Amino acid sequence: MFLTEKKKKGILLVHFGTSKKKARESSLETIGKRIEKKFNEFEVREAYTSRMIIKKILKKEGIRKLTPKEAIKKMKEEGFTHIIVQATHIINGIEADCMKEELEKYKFEFEEVKIGTALLTKTKDYMSVADIFNEEYPNRAVVLIGHGTHHHAASTYGMLQYVMQKKGYKGIFVGTVEGYPGLEEVMEDLKVNNIKDVLLVPLMVVAGVHAEEDIAGDWKEALGKNDIEVEVSMIGMGERKGIQDLFIDHINEVINCEVEDIRVKKENILKGDKNEY
Repeated sequence: MFLTEKKKKGILLVHFGTSKKKARESSLETIGKRIEKKFNEFEVREAYTSRMIIKKILKKEGIRKLTPKEAIKKMKEEGFTHIIVQATHIINGIEADCMKEELEKYKFEFEEVKIGTALLTKTKDYMSVADIFNEEYPNRAVVLIGHGTHHHAASTYGMLQYVMQKKGYKGIFVGTVEGYPGLEEVMEDLKVNNIKDVLLVPLMVVAGVHAEEDIAGDWKEALGKNDIEVEVSMIGMGERKGIQDLFIDHINEVINCEVEDIRVKKENILKGDKNEY
């Protein structure tokens, strides 16, 4: 067990990444420092899932970030026995799936490997995120803009919007750059609610390229053409202490809970009395 055995324990933080150094420092590195301080019995490592960002950072800064596969392989070489993998993904989408597939073949090379979930996974995660934004912007019309996806995890954004409504946070809307609800749907919501002044906030861990080009660019311009006053926040979610606390909570859950393998559970059911079925 992670809490009782005196083994070499590590936390592998997995980020999509960003080529924007300032955004990286204020968001991803801040998350890393908080996790290092909170879990000082673990050694913390990091990896990036975006190969394009890895190449950009290498070209611009001469720094080679590791992929999840490279990072966990290196941790094996360094003698780690117990590893927690925690990604800073917002949704359990394509990036999360690819990361899990990439790490699957290595999990049997350690005594134990546990993988945490994305920020928005359990109902309480949605509730907490809704509260965080409502407390920060209690009297302001706000549009939270995520990346979006064609993966079935796109339902995450609709769920978050539903939670906002059920909690009575009627001034907070959810949209996506590359998915549903998109700009047109958000525009309709603002018009129906007669909102003429709005703050655009990245529903992204870092306020990087998408925040600069899509949110502060395309979205701001489009809303402005429809007579809506627009202000843009360039604060990534990873910069907010409340969001950092949620990632810390996810790690604590992984440490303290035994994850049941549903495949094993199903096989064990069939090993019962054959007369039962």
